[in-house]
Amino acid sequence: MEQNNYKLSSIGKIDNRTKILSWSTTLILLILIVVIVWFARGGSIRFYASLYFGLYDLTSLSWLSIVLVGVAQTIIFLPFRFISARLHPDLKEFENEIDRTKTDNQYILFQEKIKQGKSSVLFYMFNFIMLGIAFFSVGRFFFLDFYNHKIDPKYLYHFIPYPTYPIKGTIFNFPFIKITETIALNWKTIFSFWVIVLIVLFALRLLWKILRKFLTKNKSILNFRISYNKILIFVGSFTGTLFIFSLFFLRHIPSSFEIITLSADLAKQNIGFNIITALGSFLAAVFSGFKYQREASKEARLSGIPENIISKVFKTNMGITLRNGVFLALFALWITRLMPCSHDLSVITFIVLSLTSPLTVDLLIKKVNKKHV
Repeated sequence: MEQNNYKLSSIGKIDNRTKILSWSTTLILLILIVVIVWFARGGSIRFYASLYFGLYDLTSLSWLSIVLVGVAQTIIFLPFRFISARLHPDLKEFENEIDRTKTDNQYILFQEKIKQGKSSVLFYMFNFIMLGIAFFSVGRFFFLDFYNHKIDPKYLYHFIPYPTYPIKGTIFNFPFIKITETIALNWKTIFSFWVIVLIVLFALRLLWKILRKFLTKNKSILNFRISYNKILIFVGSFTGTLFIFSLFFLRHIPSSFEIITLSADLAKQNIGFNIITALGSFLAAVFSGFKYQREASKEARLSGIPENIISKVFKTNMGITLRNGVFLALFALWITRLMPCSHDLSVITFIVLSLTSPLTVDLLIKKVNKKHV
């Protein structure tokens, strides 16, 4: 009898080892296969083309339809944002586990979590692929140049009315500040300005070192010091760039300006719009990186990691973020020169929605999550 029980337990162990995927992993992979096949057959481009021309049929304005496509995509992916917020602690735990694992074994660990059906990891993979498909597809749609060439009916669902050409509302007007006069500070004044800034910063650091023993127990002063350190680290991450910009600004201080209206034809390439897209891409990259590093620093402090190590890592990572932002801006400037500026408006819409999310979508997510706590 004991021998039979031993054999059964051995068979059970072998069965567990040979179990390849959990049911949740299998389900997610099947969904992904369907989505990838749908994407490969042009289903995602057809979806965005139908969404755009459906909105155009309602608004008769091309520029407004492009903006509404960005809003619609944000709403479509809103459930993903809610799920991501709920799974954030679990996903953060997995990221920490990955960091503790040797580089050679990280892929094996990730693969094991997928096989086990860990919900946060499965969702991260699924969300990443879906976002990639979405942004690639909307960009690919604007490559069609449907303004100058009639769009192929195959890209539209049967219930979407075929547009009457030429497309209306292609002129996008936006306010802009035109500097009409500037003044320049002399080099002696600029040099004095920087010397004063450096002296003040050095004096504050020296004063803190002298009084630190007496003030470290005061929470208000300590919080002020932490905030002050964050500002120094953030600014120090791109001191060279800030110095160059400050020199340019101090030599070209605006003394008079006027608000004008600029116009861009969405059916044509526009270098001014390309530059705005590149600057927006840079800001979005830096803002996103700063947000992530700030959260990482908070968690590091809660884990008891020394402040000097946190500051060093923050500064290093922000430097990398700044570099990546520059590369992204240059790539955006290059790629947008190859297509009508309707693509620029689409990108700028997504950037604005991303930058304003802490005041809109993020507040909604926090409010909903509090109700479910």
